[in-house]
Formats: sequence, structure tokens, C-alpha cells
Amino acid sequence: MMDRIVRFAGCLRRPGWVVICCAMVWAGTARADYRDSIAVLRIGMVETHVAATDPVKLEAIQLAFANALGIPVEIIKLGSYAALIDAHASGRVGYAIHSARSFAATQAACGCVRAFRIPVAADGSTGFRSVLVARDSVTVPVADLKVGYSDESSVSGWQIPHQAITAGSLDLPKLVRGGSVSAVIESYQAGEIDGFFGWLPDIPGDGGAGLERLFGGWNRTALESAEPLRIIWSSQRIPYGPHAANRSLPDDLVEALGAFLDKMATSAPGLLDIFEPAHSGGYVIPGPEEYQNIRGLVEAMPDRQSASSVP
Repeated sequence: MMDRIVRFAGCLRRPGWVVICCAMVWAGTARADYRDSIAVLRIGMVETHVAATDPVKLEAIQLAFANALGIPVEIIKLGSYAALIDAHASGRVGYAIHSARSFAATQAACGCVRAFRIPVAADGSTGFRSVLVARDSVTVPVADLKVGYSDESSVSGWQIPHQAITAGSLDLPKLVRGGSVSAVIESYQAGEIDGFFGWLPDIPGDGGAGLERLFGGWNRTALESAEPLRIIWSSQRIPYGPHAANRSLPDDLVEALGAFLDKMATSAPGLLDIFEPAHSGGYVIPGPEEYQNIRGLVEAMPDRQSASSVP
């Protein structure tokens, strides 16, 4: 991946790159008039994004978007998702890379943003489901289970299950805080807990991810070495964090942005490696109600969250 990034960054400095980038843009861009009304496009990105701390990567992103769109582009680094929410809601940035929760919070704050693309993971998933899994041999009611979770900042491991418990759709088990996913898995292997909260990728058209993809397949060997698991409870689908635009941006600019993202995986894979380090499968267009399921989580928004963390 790094070789591809270096080659990509280098080609941005060659005169011919402008022609290549322009060829990638949606065919209607040449006729679009957003360039007459938008002096500069400001892209909001949390500073924990992999590219945010690397000047070469930031320059690569800015140049690629500027060349493709035909207008100046500036990346605005924000110290937290809370700061990103404020910047996007106030219009200080026109386009932002959100987590699912920060997008829902921005929409709740102002109703002024729209999701126009969702990243796709390498396995084809466009979201995830929070799940409660327990030892296959344990048959006691959920309320009697000793259930591990990582910590209170985890969306899949605490906040979504907690919301379900509060709503009455999931019984309250005996909760055991592990502090990390690794610690939870170790507790399960040692027989100290009956099960735990985790997440499974959600792939469109799939009948449901198997338990071999628990935590996206991470630490699979450790899980397979312990007693078999079964799913006790599953949440609704939670989409991955979207690329979103302020509603004040012209429609033709948002269409051009979407088209550029759509072609990135095949036409500029080096840029995709930089821009979307956690998802390498390209992008899809979200449905109109895609993020309704997580509106109840916005009150629990922490000041800081890793842009590349697992759900």
C-alpha cells in the first residue's frame, strides 16, 4: 500500500497529472457552474485520520480534489468529532468525513447536511450490527448471563446494546467491563464470562455474517480456540460513517464529488489508500433514511473518537 501511495503522491507533481485527474471527473463537470459560486471547497477531517498528520498525504488529497473539481480545496483539520460537528453545522466546512454518530449528531443539530456516499469495506460490507454472543452450551436467560464489554466509548460494545436495554428490547445481563476487546476475549477464553457484546459486518444481499467474521475477523484464532458461540441478540444495521455535504453546496458540486469518489477505487487506488484507510471497497449511495437507527446515540457523543477505530 505504501508504494502505491508514494507513487500516487509523486505523480501529482507531474504536469500530466492534471489531465489525468480531469479525465476522472463526472462528464457534467465541464458544464457545471458551481465554480462560479464556490471560491474554495473546505473539507473537514478529524486530526486522528491517518492522513491528517502527514503533510504529503494531505497535499495529495488536496491536489487531487482540486484538479478533479476545478476549484481550490482546503483541508481543515479538527481536534475531535465534536469540533467537526460544529464546523460542519456552522458551514465552516462544506464537506466532511464523518463517523456514523457524528453525522447523526450534525443532522440533529442543524438539519443542514446530507450523506451522499458510504464507504465499502474490503469484505463488501457497508455497515455493521452490534451483537450479543454467548457460549453455545449456556441456556440461561439473558438476565442471568455474565456479559463482557470493552468500555463505554464503544458504539457496538456498549452504546447500542445500552440503548436496546433502555428501550426494553434487550434484557439487562450481568455486565463485566473488560477495558478492551482483547481483555474481553481473554476473559471469555478463561471462562470468566458467559458471552460478550461485539459486532459483525453487514453486507448488502448477504444472509448475515457468520461468527467467523466477529469483530470483522479480528482475533479469529483466539475466538476459535474457545468454546463455540451463538448469537443471542442482534441490533439493526448501522451504516459506516458517511461522506457528507452541507446542504448549502450546489447540487452539481455534490454530484461531482460523488462521481470522483465512485471512480477513485479503480482510477486512483493510491488516493483511496490515503483517503479511506479503513475501507478499500469504494463507495455506495446511501438511502434517505440510512442513519435513522442511531439518532438515539447522539447524546452520548464523546469529545474524541478515533477515525479509524472499529465500531
